[in-house]
Amino acid sequence: MALRTLAVSGALVAGVGLVGVSAASAVVPSDPAGSSRSEAWAPVGLVSKTVTVDGLRVRTGPGTDSVILGQIYAGEPVQVLGSTRVAGGQQWNQVMLQSDSAGGLPEGYVGWVTDEYLY
Repeated sequence: MALRTLAVSGALVAGVGLVGVSAASAVVPSDPAGSSRSEAWAPVGLVSKTVTVDGLRVRTGPGTDSVILGQIYAGEPVQVLGSTRVAGGQQWNQVMLQSDSAGGLPEGYVGWVTDEYLY
């Protein structure tokens, strides 16, 4: 799998958490979807959003056919790391949880959610 480096100012994505630093980088897959069914993944910078529904499914990749990792709930903050659109036009965001989720996922966890339920 090809990899590319994503520069992230102010944070280090280590797969297990967020560590504040002045400059860092994270390695992310160049095609997180694992197939050609979606547009290219694109970094969005450091954008924070909040979940608007209870039980929003966090998945291994963009699209409803990706494995469910857990759930996040209304009011929980996430940091959007990148986004892509799947066939049919639905936008999916790769997010990192900014706090422990009521659904049991830990702070710093990274997964994919549909953009429809974030603000």
